[in-house]
Order: sequence, then structure tokens, then C-alpha cells
Amino acid sequence: MIPLRYNLRNLVVRWRVTALTALGFVLVLAILVVMLAFVEGIRELARRAGRPDNLLVLREGTNDELFSDIADMADLARVWLSEYVATDDHGEPMVSPEVYAIATQQLPPDPRDGRPRYRFLQLRGLMDPERAAAVHGLRLLRGRWFSSVGDECVMGQGIASLLGLDVGSSFQIREDLTWKVVGILDSRGTPFDSETWAKREVVGQQFGKDNVERGQRFFTSILVRLRDPALADWFADTLKDRTGLELSAIPEPKYYERMSEANTLFLAAALFIAAIMATGGMFGLMNTMFAAVSQRTKDIAVLRILGYQRWQILLSFLFEAMMLALLGGLVGIALGSLFHGIEQKSFISSGQGGGKTVVFQITVTPFVLKTASLFTILMGLLGGLVPSWAATRLRPLEALR
Repeated sequence: MIPLRYNLRNLVVRWRVTALTALGFVLVLAILVVMLAFVEGIRELARRAGRPDNLLVLREGTNDELFSDIADMADLARVWLSEYVATDDHGEPMVSPEVYAIATQQLPPDPRDGRPRYRFLQLRGLMDPERAAAVHGLRLLRGRWFSSVGDECVMGQGIASLLGLDVGSSFQIREDLTWKVVGILDSRGTPFDSETWAKREVVGQQFGKDNVERGQRFFTSILVRLRDPALADWFADTLKDRTGLELSAIPEPKYYERMSEANTLFLAAALFIAAIMATGGMFGLMNTMFAAVSQRTKDIAVLRILGYQRWQILLSFLFEAMMLALLGGLVGIALGSLFHGIEQKSFISSGQGGGKTVVFQITVTPFVLKTASLFTILMGLLGGLVPSWAATRLRPLEALR
């Protein structure tokens, strides 16, 4: 075999070309890692969302809390007064009737052109915040639960951080409504990290869920904790037949999994963009290796005269190409991995025009590292194979002239 130091010496001697070629790989792999880690962060959020023994009950025909409305409390009681529903230490059913709404918060005008600016906030109105937290499997990180007064709220850790709020802070959700933050949820890694929890009557009346004139109050969903997680699918499938109500139910994890399915398209788009960039990187490597072959024709001829076979020359130049690819690829993967843990906001869609804005962390998983490594190897092989093959076709005597 041709000594490896021959290839390493050539990479060092031509260090400028080596650095520029490796830089192309660094950029491609760093961007690929960040894009894949972005998608993995959302998928990881969906995987950890919800409990397998929780059921989300909605109005039949809807698959998003935002568009669901359930009016009759007596009907709701027929859902949770069941032998299959879990109870707490006091014998009370583990259920949480809730109102989910979107609020439009007006921000200061844009300082550049004075145009008005707005921000969407996700609100969840609750009758009993402690019971709701127990059913959702959440707890307070600090502070206390809001009282029945109606001017207090509890915020998810992520949204509080993004808005720069903490326990004791006040914020104006609109001109006639100001809330004081009295608690922060320990909600990292859950969809509730982006939500603000407050009194049910305030959320329902102030944000268009209740019919105040007729004295009607509506719920968008009811979360039910079952005694046995194995009953979740059966309970959901038979809910309408057993109660005679126009309601549907879905296990809580499946609800969030469906919402995250749209990110499969984002993953495909990320891989497609990465493939385009990888093609550019392969052509860059190919040009570099063709230049190396043309500059070392006499070296190749001498190697052939010394008795080295064509396949040995092919492997030698292919090894050199792989060294370039691995150098840039590993640096790119390491650079992209630095974004691990950075918080981002994204939107997961329900497919009905609704969805949720979630706060999540960019997550570099083994899948991301394996995919990026595979891209590096393929780029090196495909980019180096043709020039290496061309090197084996040189005729020794003609190359020495």
C-alpha cells in the first residue's frame, strides 16, 4: 500500500486548498445538524407530551381545543362520573374542565415606522388550578397558584422567560386587563411551557368563549385521568356510545403526536436542502481532487513504475478525499452541536387551521449525529471517487514526458 504519510504531506503542503475545501464541509454539516436538531426538538417535545393514562375530551368533529366547545356541565359530569376514572386521595375524580383561548396582546409600535405590533398568547382557564396541575402531571417551580379574585395568573417557565416575567411581575394582556404573575410552572419540555393559566371565568368571558348575554359558559376540553392506561383507547372509542353525547376523546400523547406530524414535512425539507448543499460540497471536493491529480501526474507515474497497482492508487486518492471530508465534517458537526439546548419558538398545527405555539429546545440526538456522519461519508466517497478513478487511468510513460 502507498504510505499514508504521502497523502497527509500533500494535504499539509496544499493547506490553503485543504482549508477552503474543508470549510465547505463545515458549513454544510453545521447547517444540517442545526436543521435536524430543530426538528428533533419538536419531536422530542411531542414524545414527552401528555400522560398515557390521560384522555382529552373534545366536541365531536374537532381535533383542536381551540375550536371545541362543550356547554353542559351535567353532560361533562356523565363523562367523569365513571368507574374507569381515577380519583385522588379524597375520592374526588381526577378531571379538569378547561377553556383554551388565544389572546392578542398589543405591543409598543415599531420604532422604525410606527406600525402597531401584536403578540399571540396562549391562555388556559381553569376551575381548580391545583387539580388541573395534578391531572396534567405538573407542579409549581416557584410561587403559588392563582386565587379566585381573577387578576392573577400562573405562567409556563418558557413563556415567562421569553417575556422577561417572574413571580411578582405584572403585565397588561390588553388595555382593560392586567394580570399579576403569582407562580411559575415547572413545565420544561412540555407544551404547557408556552401557556398562561388563569381563572376560568375570566378567560371564558374576556376571550370570546362564554356567551355572557345568555348566561352560557363553555369549556373547550376536559382532561380525564383513567385508573388504567390500558383502557385509554377503549374508553376513547366507546365514549359516545356509552354516554350518548356528541363528544370524542383521544389519549393525550396521541393528540400531541398528531400535532407534530406536520414536522415530518419540515424534516423532509431539511434533508432535501441538505442534499442540495451536499451536492455543492461534493463538486467542491471533486474539483480539489481533480486539481490534485493534475498537479501530481508525475508522482502517479513514478508510483506505477515502482510497482503500485491501480487499485492502490485509487485507494490512496480516495483516502485523501475522505480525510478532507472527515476533517470538515467533524468540525461542522461539532459546531452545529453547540446549538444544543438553545430555546426556540415554533408552531405545531392541528390541521384545522389551529395549533399551538410551543417553546422547545434544539436537541442534538443520536439520530442527528448518525445522519450528519452518513452525509459526511457519502460526500467524501462520491466527491473523491471520480478523481481517484481518473488517477488510475494515467499512463506512466506519457505522464513522465
